Amino acid sequence: MFLQAFIMALLAMLSKCGMPMWSRWSLGMGAPLIAGFLNGIIMGDIPYGLQMGASIMLVYVGVAVIGGAISADPMLGGWLGVTASMMAHSDPQVGITVATTLGVLGSVISPFERTLNTTWVARAHKYAEDGNTKGVQLMATIAPMLVAFVIYFIPGFIMLYFGAPALESILAKVPAKVTTALATVGHILPALGLGMLMNLLFKSSLVPFLIFGFVATAYLKLGTMPVAFIGVGFAIMHYMYSRKESAQ
Repeated sequence: MFLQAFIMALLAMLSKCGMPMWSRWSLGMGAPLIAGFLNGIIMGDIPYGLQMGASIMLVYVGVAVIGGAISADPMLGGWLGVTASMMAHSDPQVGITVATTLGVLGSVISPFERTLNTTWVARAHKYAEDGNTKGVQLMATIAPMLVAFVIYFIPGFIMLYFGAPALESILAKVPAKVTTALATVGHILPALGLGMLMNLLFKSSLVPFLIFGFVATAYLKLGTMPVAFIGVGFAIMHYMYSRKESAQ
């Protein structure tokens, strides 16, 4: 448990401060799905990790960062929420509620972190005026990581190492009605995430594909993978026909 808490708190910190920045986007290190996969490897239960990560990923799939302002923090909620839920051996739907709560907390902490980091920007300007390139590099890399270490790693490690067993014992004592309510909320939140995504990407020409996907899932009872492959096929067809029309 110590090693798992240490690794996941460290990765949560690195994903938050973007070191290196390309890992967040190219490798998807900010995604809850990756957190679930890595936790699954550590715990020796990859299917459970992917199920937990994918469930929480649906909540944040439509989150858009505009001007640095976010309503919820998918990285902090994803990494710490996924890890805490898995260490407590909770149901993925209950884990969604835990991760979402941490995500909201992360959205409050992020502005505080950025405010502290303005100190290093002022010092970097001074080093630049003096021609001290090493000083500028330190202010741009190491100094923000020290802030992230204090704000994210230390509380995250303490929460995972000491909080996960407490969460497990609490969930074991919680009445079935409360657990059912948490699971119900967990079912609603992914729908909200998908709704946010549709709000960003909605086009009237794509409505038929939405209907096909709904019918395949709700009435034909197809699994995730068959629906995904059908969606890929439709996407390729849409791209090919759209390209032909634009060429004409």
